[in-house]
Amino acid sequence: MSSITEQPVPAFGTFNYIVEREQEVKAHTGSIAFNGLSDPILLAQDMSGGCGGKIWKCANVMIDYFIWKNDQLNGTLFKDQKIVEIGSGTGLVGLAVAKLCPGIKQMVITDQLPMMGLMQENIKLNHLEQSVTADILNWGEVIPDISQVLNADVILASDCIYLEMAFIPLLETFFALTNKPTSIIYLTYRKRRNADKLFFQAAKKKFIFKDVTEDPKMKVYMRDKMHLFSVTRKPLNQQQLQDLYKLKTL
Repeated sequence: MSSITEQPVPAFGTFNYIVEREQEVKAHTGSIAFNGLSDPILLAQDMSGGCGGKIWKCANVMIDYFIWKNDQLNGTLFKDQKIVEIGSGTGLVGLAVAKLCPGIKQMVITDQLPMMGLMQENIKLNHLEQSVTADILNWGEVIPDISQVLNADVILASDCIYLEMAFIPLLETFFALTNKPTSIIYLTYRKRRNADKLFFQAAKKKFIFKDVTEDPKMKVYMRDKMHLFSVTRKPLNQQQLQDLYKLKTL
């Protein structure tokens, strides 16, 4: 559970487009405290760059679970692992994990260009420049081989299923980021529309979804139509492996 202390500041710009506004927020900087996290997270929020510029409830679900899991593992959660968060928005989830798990190898928070300034600001506010970097990642676009987002051990995706036209680009990005056989995606999702089932129908052709049933708060957040999944890529069959080899040798 988190608590928020807000210190309003003037808005940086005007809000242009959002699929579901739910409750909009004015641009401000505040602090967010989580039970089990030693220090509050300082966070600037600003929706002028897009809907990711505010805190969404799914972020709390993921953070609360990781706090619990880290305690179960005696503080070793994600030790020596590279983590990439997609659709980061403010970067809240990635920043919380970086504070919770100082033993991580690397944390990269990503979003589209309009969110870049906000992510960088929040990294600086929390003095996490040594462990967290921000990068641009447009879903569905080819990721260069030298990109720092590749070869991640863990991919975080909080409340990224909300726009039907982005379903396939999101899946393409999931597939590109899980290029290591051991990669795992943690995905929080809030059901809003029946069209969301189209995402899962397409996704389950290439990925295995499992509810994180060990989460002690699962029954609580599911009442609010929220879910936490662990997602892994299905093994490639022989033909898919041959096709992939051909692509790499072109």
